[in-house]
Amino acid sequence: MSPELISSIVGALIVAWGAFTAWRAPRAASRIGLLSGMVTAVVFVLFIRLITPFGGWDGWFIYFWLAGMLAIIVSVFRAALVWSDLPWRSGDEKARRNEASGLGFSALLALLVSGALVLPGLFL
Repeated sequence: MSPELISSIVGALIVAWGAFTAWRAPRAASRIGLLSGMVTAVVFVLFIRLITPFGGWDGWFIYFWLAGMLAIIVSVFRAALVWSDLPWRSGDEKARRNEASGLGFSALLALLVSGALVLPGLFL
């Protein structure tokens, strides 16, 4: 197997995971949980851009990537529809801790991946 194929397969798995995370986000119990899911999807989009080579329109990965981005765009629209009905924080104390730690981890990961996109040797 060539390294490009392995990278494309890993990228496809990350696209699928990011799309699933974004698709699931509007089902959150609070706004912070919804934001956590959407930030995680954005992190996956940044991570895909970091590790996966885009070989043009002749490869299969670009179409898979476009389908994943379409799922994320639809999920953002769905999240906007339910945003006003959700409370900021969950009523359960344990759920609050999970929401806060999930959002914090997603934000930290987004910072690291976007830093790696700007500074090429950041992960070394």
